[in-house]
Amino acid sequence: MKVMITGGNGFIGSHLADRLIEMENEVTLFDLVFNKNTEHMDCEKVVGDLRNFEDVQKVVRNKDVIFHFGAVSRVVWGQQDPYKCFQVNVGGTLNLLESIKKTGNQATVFMGSSREVYGETDKMPVSESHPKNPKSFYGVSKLTGEQLFLSYHKYSDVKSIIFRFSNVYGSERDQLDRVTPKFILAALRNEPLIVHGGKQTFDFTFIDDTIDGILRAFKKSDEIIASDFHFVTGEGTSVEDLAKKVLKMCESDSEIVVSPGKSFDVSLFIGNYEKASKILGYKPKVSLDEGLKKTIELFRRTELFKKKL
Repeated sequence: MKVMITGGNGFIGSHLADRLIEMENEVTLFDLVFNKNTEHMDCEKVVGDLRNFEDVQKVVRNKDVIFHFGAVSRVVWGQQDPYKCFQVNVGGTLNLLESIKKTGNQATVFMGSSREVYGETDKMPVSESHPKNPKSFYGVSKLTGEQLFLSYHKYSDVKSIIFRFSNVYGSERDQLDRVTPKFILAALRNEPLIVHGGKQTFDFTFIDDTIDGILRAFKKSDEIIASDFHFVTGEGTSVEDLAKKVLKMCESDSEIVVSPGKSFDVSLFIGNYEKASKILGYKPKVSLDEGLKKTIELFRRTELFKKKL
């Protein structure tokens, strides 16, 4: 199949690309820049900007499947620059969907969304049908993107499917100032682990489980049009407990420093993956302890903690 990935140089996009290439798909990556995340890949790499309609329109032609993972991808970045967040996450999504419509492309399009669309939730674990009331600019932008996907499916016959991810971790290709890699790197350097609030409880998902869920959906794409899925673990861990686990596993002398929480942070999310399990056969295989161990070993082996970031 001819497969395109927006945000193809990113954390999830690049790991998905590895697997799709192994499966002998013809892969095209679309991103602002390409670096060591994808330098080993033998595939087409197109430098472009989701905010530029012409860039997007050129690259969507003749694709069978499109994974839309390009985004301003962190909550804090959305708060710092909401204008850019909406330009990319909403405007870029609109450019993609309109390009597909105008080129007459019949591709199946998968959108990478986030647990942030739910905001504060009142029932655990959270299923896909839970009301959505995002708390941050980022959450609003992702929910708006989802609504665009559903609207283009309804009114323009774009074949769309939505994924919602939750605190994916487990690779040196991650944004290293996100909570899990940030804690690991600080612990390996014997630097303080700064915990904002600490009681927030999230569903931390190992990258291999996330990619497994995506590929299961990819293989059943014709059967699941207009569906949405969680790829999560169904287990919750507080940020403070995450920090303690990391310190213990790293045998670190670092201390935990608690600072005030952020007003835009969600306090609790534990996801329900029953729908993905029933329809796709998805089941998370990597526990948090096992995933942290693998990530710490990776960071030690690559000596990432010794490098200036």
